[in-house]
Amino acid sequence: MSEPTPNSTIDPDDTIKILVASDIHLGYNEKDVIRGEDSFIAFEEVLQHALENDVDAIILGGDLFHIANPSTNTLNRCSRLLKTYLLGDKPIKLEFLSDQNENFLESLNKTVNYEDPNMNIAIPVFSIHGNHDDPSGFGRISSLDLLSTNGYVNYFGKWTDLTKINISPILLKKGETKMALYGLSYISDARLARLFNEAKVFLEKPEDTDWFNVMVVHQNRADRGPKNYLPEKSLPAFLDLVIWGHEHDCRIIPEENPNKKFYVSQPGSTVATSLAEGEALDKCCGILSIHKSLFRLDPIRLQTVRPFIFESVNMAEYFDELGLDEGDVQQKMQNFAAERIEDMIKRAKEKLTGNEKQPKVPLIRLRLEITDVEQQFNAIRFGQQYSGRVANPQDMIVFKKKITKAKDELKPLDKDALLEAYQNQGKATANRAEEVVDRYFKETDEDKQLELLCSKSMSELTKRMVDYEDDDAADCIIKFYERQVMNHLEGQAVNEDNIDEVLEGFRSKERDTYNDMLKMLDSRNQKGPLATDSTRSNAHDSDEDIDDKPKANSTSIFVPPVTTAGTGRGGKGSRGGRGSRSTAASNSTGRGRGRGRGASNSSSSKIDFFLTHTTKPVVSSRASSRNISKVVYISDEDDDE
Repeated sequence: MSEPTPNSTIDPDDTIKILVASDIHLGYNEKDVIRGEDSFIAFEEVLQHALENDVDAIILGGDLFHIANPSTNTLNRCSRLLKTYLLGDKPIKLEFLSDQNENFLESLNKTVNYEDPNMNIAIPVFSIHGNHDDPSGFGRISSLDLLSTNGYVNYFGKWTDLTKINISPILLKKGETKMALYGLSYISDARLARLFNEAKVFLEKPEDTDWFNVMVVHQNRADRGPKNYLPEKSLPAFLDLVIWGHEHDCRIIPEENPNKKFYVSQPGSTVATSLAEGEALDKCCGILSIHKSLFRLDPIRLQTVRPFIFESVNMAEYFDELGLDEGDVQQKMQNFAAERIEDMIKRAKEKLTGNEKQPKVPLIRLRLEITDVEQQFNAIRFGQQYSGRVANPQDMIVFKKKITKAKDELKPLDKDALLEAYQNQGKATANRAEEVVDRYFKETDEDKQLELLCSKSMSELTKRMVDYEDDDAADCIIKFYERQVMNHLEGQAVNEDNIDEVLEGFRSKERDTYNDMLKMLDSRNQKGPLATDSTRSNAHDSDEDIDDKPKANSTSIFVPPVTTAGTGRGGKGSRGGRGSRSTAASNSTGRGRGRGRGASNSSSSKIDFFLTHTTKPVVSSRASSRNISKVVYISDEDDDE
């Protein structure tokens, strides 16, 4: 892909112009007298920029709403804004080339809204859903489904079958420029990581090479731990631009991925939903201009966003200057905080743009890093004196305790004891994993016992991960115990001397806590994240052997043989000889092993290429009625090396 080029060098009639935004969070804090209008004001400005710049379309990166079931007030405000700015007689120059029944499978009319004879769309909106407005409850309906039914939004990238993801692009053309738009709405990061590792994420790539490929995702981008984010290197190299939602700090200027060579644009949110440092950055939307294989993205700073100033101060640096070891510590801390707050309010005024709709009262967050609890004062009482001058006086100041003492050395897991527990299991129990874990904790040394979680919770976790393939169980159980511990600590005078005694009271309720955990897991399962036994067995009843699925650390290319008739599961195929990729495509042979499969009833001759150690797409020579070949890409952990 070429570098972005100035707009002056391209023909407007051959240029697709799109407004890009994400994480609108309509309805956030809507009942707050001061901040309740912020999300709606910012969204209206985004729509105004789309109108003023005469864009061909709007792309939203998820979280249009702050909650999955927004209030009637929020839905009404959203519908009024969309009707005001999106309807009209302006001709739309985007030609829709892909199969609309496949792109909009969940919509009422199964067609793009600007081709609906009952709608008069001037600016089409294409949107995926995020984690805040994902489908939930009875019928698995999202708030975006309602907007799609009403014809205001083209809702794409929704997946109801999470055992396999097959992304078919929306193909749009304007003049000589062609764009393939891929959508991946929010999926649990752990579940998505498993799907990538098991080669169950498919992207259908146009056979022609003159398509500009854009993908919209809504996942964790920052590394928040294994299986808790989507690594950029997991995405295929044929992409040109990735629009990344979910992360709220604005990094809208495209950044090139050094390995895959595509660009990533992170628009960030249009309203501050937390008082984090990243939210204090300027809020933006952007104008994306695409001309054949070239593009540029021009950021537009939003003028109606409430000013927000964030500052973090390490009080250890001011310890001697303030004389915090000489008595009257809290008063000295309050005087210091008051001086800082006044300076922050002054700086917030510099962020006023002069727009008449911009809220004038700023958000202020001062984080004080302290080393002693004596330095902490009543932040709520202190903030009352700034009521009317600050939009969030009740949580304007937050204290962060810096731990100075060295942490206890972590006690390693006793591998010998775990092995012994496994070997001592009776044959009648068939060495079930959860029973091995339970036996380990019963027989291991006291200093290696769990302090907050009970051993039965670990056994239950093991059972759900092994038997049900529930990758979300660990996160749910840990967060559940974390909430229970925090609830137990609330209202108690806790310090370093009595912490063990207080936690002992929590451990004494082990049985009740464990039973509540089971109820939480069962309640979660009934809502849909975890399949029932019947659906779980159906999920595995596919055309590939569970034990023979390609592994992410393999270097082979697996090519299933093409079949046109017959039924039943095939056996293992013979080892393929060394041959070229073109030979592999036609003869189902190549470097590695071929897996025989039972033929399906379909007469389709699609070939799925499982790429496990390459960044280049392998494309079949099959001529499709829609000029698309199916390609699957698997993340490779060694791709950086």
